[in-house]
Amino acid sequence: MLNFRPNPKNRLYTNLNSYLTFLNYILVGRLWPDRKKIDLFEKALCERFGTDYAVCVYQCRLGIYLAVKALIKPGQEVILSPYTIVDVINMVIFAGGRPIFADVDQQTCNISAVEVERLINPNTGAVLITHLHGLAAEAHHIKEICDRSKIPLIEDAAQSFGVKEQGKPVGTIGDVGVFSFEMHKNVPTWLGGVVVSNRQDVVEKIHAELKDFSHPPLPGITQKVKKGLIHDIASLPILFQLLIYPILRFSYLNNVEFINSRVRRKPQESKLAKELPDIYKSQFTPLQASLGLSKIKNVDRDIKTRIEYAHIYYEGLKDIDGLILPPLRTDGSHTYLWFPVLYSHREDLLRFMFEQGRDIAAGHFTSTADSPRFEEFYRDCPNSKKVEKELLYLPTYPRYSHHEVEKNIEVIRKYFNSKVASTNEITKELVYEASK
Repeated sequence: MLNFRPNPKNRLYTNLNSYLTFLNYILVGRLWPDRKKIDLFEKALCERFGTDYAVCVYQCRLGIYLAVKALIKPGQEVILSPYTIVDVINMVIFAGGRPIFADVDQQTCNISAVEVERLINPNTGAVLITHLHGLAAEAHHIKEICDRSKIPLIEDAAQSFGVKEQGKPVGTIGDVGVFSFEMHKNVPTWLGGVVVSNRQDVVEKIHAELKDFSHPPLPGITQKVKKGLIHDIASLPILFQLLIYPILRFSYLNNVEFINSRVRRKPQESKLAKELPDIYKSQFTPLQASLGLSKIKNVDRDIKTRIEYAHIYYEGLKDIDGLILPPLRTDGSHTYLWFPVLYSHREDLLRFMFEQGRDIAAGHFTSTADSPRFEEFYRDCPNSKKVEKELLYLPTYPRYSHHEVEKNIEVIRKYFNSKVASTNEITKELVYEASK
């Protein structure tokens, strides 16, 4: 009998305290704003990362904007991955940079060090690397490349809080690191991020920029809380298995776009603009700092679980021709926010997984190098385009289970076995026809 009651592919790292803290802030906290919590959180982050400075910001992408603006001269080029959210590119442009797209490595989906080295020129103002899916992006190697040309390195570690490369936290290998505390991350503060650095000159510029930010942060945070509450309720295992998943499964298999379009995850992006929109000119709040302080203690425990699940996936799928798996590393350099897998017939496999009662996801980022929105900066990045079309996310979040991971492997292997059987049958028919 088929199992039509899987655990959800994604659950947030939120809990009841996430909502109670928000409610307390609404009722009491915002009436008496207090920076002490933010100072404590920034101090805790400095201690964790071993940096001199940590500056909390309203959103991670704002941190990228501030870092780029502090490090480059207007009109200089910023080398970066095309496989990212549109707003990362926007932030580079808003900060006065010209994005130069460097293609990615297929296994990790991260920027290629070879491409970075090839694209550096006298007008390069900075290199921006992204540690995607909790996989470190050869930061030490790229730092060596940057150092030879005296170019600053910015690390976008939005998906990689807790990752270490060669024993050093990502985000601290370059000149500046930026992390995200958005609700889908492993340290969720609803919205928010942090810029970490040892460079006093950069941090002073960032503080000077933030000083005049006065857009109210609460509406954006409240919107995230509402979305988070819906997500948390819908992903409660009992409710998901009995009601939500049957609806999602039916909608996917029968192309009910009215439902599919509403549950399909899409990266946020700002509206078309020539400069930083006012909505980003908001301050980090004590509410977010309180949540961050309560979440940091669970990071290493959760990472251990995700690496365990990645090990099971890797061993269960490594012999399947046609799948491109990420490298298996247990040294903390790959912590697998998801287990990313590439397959050329992604939609075919997704449909089979739904038919067999499983719940996994397709990658939702796009290859921005050939986006009409950034036509001026077009570059041919075939690996990035391949990742956009072929990426699948296999769940690794801590509240998943070994059984669910093994069930995913079982169904994926069943899919490929059916393909082999079908090919063998066709071969037999051709041989038979040829022998007649």
